[in-house]
Amino acid sequence: MPVTTAHHLRRVATNGVQLNVAIAGDGPAVLLLHGFPHTWQLWSGIMGRLSGQYRVIAPDLRGFGASARAIEGYDAGTLAADAEGLLDALGEPSAAVVGIDAGTAPAVLLALRRPGLVRRLVVMEALLGRLPGAEHVFAGGAPWWFGFHAVPGLAETVLAGNEAPYIDWFLDSGTLGRGVPDDIRAAFVHAYTGGEALRCAFSYYRALPTSAQQIQDAVAT
Repeated sequence: MPVTTAHHLRRVATNGVQLNVAIAGDGPAVLLLHGFPHTWQLWSGIMGRLSGQYRVIAPDLRGFGASARAIEGYDAGTLAADAEGLLDALGEPSAAVVGIDAGTAPAVLLALRRPGLVRRLVVMEALLGRLPGAEHVFAGGAPWWFGFHAVPGLAETVLAGNEAPYIDWFLDSGTLGRGVPDDIRAAFVHAYTGGEALRCAFSYYRALPTSAQQIQDAVAT
């Protein structure tokens, strides 16, 4: 059974947007950055375990969940600046940063740009550049949904009214989905229902070339 804990939700202004942020516990900061098709509630099952020793900070990323649905800024550099501003607004001088899927690129870029701010870095379920030993993952090209999501206006138009089965497919296709409680699954579906919610979600994919270049530039400096 997941361990739950008391948390509170805050609206935090950072980098020109308002983020919805779940906060629990006290101690050194741990910043949790979710991916697609998630919200901060992805982490609800582990926040209790962490909050006994850490101050756990789990935002809805820009455009996701209850955070502001910004027109732009879905590249890794802007999302990293969102995270940096969030830590500053909460008075945290450093944090262990965990990123999954869409949260991976901004987590990595934050660590590259501000190494003194990131005590530890944990990333998962994403590839950044050409990693030795991982070439086979994209040997046949990127997964089909990368191209589908990347075309401006297409995916949100096609999926309008069918968000629930689409989100369910992503959840059920991965190992994560089999462990998602019904109430969290419903929260994910709700968060991605509607044209604006979908536009924001797919803007991450549309910014991937920019994000890749930002990471490459950060590595080179």
